[in-house]
Amino acid sequence: MNIMRIPRLYVENAEKHEGRKVVIENGGKVIKFLDKDEEYEGDGKVLYQVIYDDFDNYVLMGTVTKDMIIEYEVGGVRQITYIKKGTKLLEIPAEGYKVYPIVDFGCRILGGHRIAALQSRKGDIRFVNTPVNGIVLFLKEVPAKRENYVFYILPEEEIKFEEE
Repeated sequence: MNIMRIPRLYVENAEKHEGRKVVIENGGKVIKFLDKDEEYEGDGKVLYQVIYDDFDNYVLMGTVTKDMIIEYEVGGVRQITYIKKGTKLLEIPAEGYKVYPIVDFGCRILGGHRIAALQSRKGDIRFVNTPVNGIVLFLKEVPAKRENYVFYILPEEEIKFEEE
């Protein structure tokens, strides 16, 4: 049986948080996970763990409003993604009588590939494709009469590896 693990989300200056902390130093080159009671003294940014389902509270008009780190597991491998404030995300809606997500958070996707299958009331199947290469950061289920999801994707052009 394959157990899906919910990612951990850490956000800068979080009002409500779970107590776990991460420190970002040297512009993201150093990431330190602190113990629950461990204090930090330094000039790095402290990010606090928040509820993962609140991810979209930190995105406004497709732009990330606070520095964040997402820690998730893909294929048994722990991955950490640092997203700086101001990063542009692509929001792709998927709405239908029945919606079947094909990709999960943490998945790397290629432009033109399917991310969800939509089933109509008549049983017809259509697909939602992504227009960009990138990484699925979050999948939000929107309460509505019909099934409705929004995929939050970090486009490849927003992924930067800074050299010294």
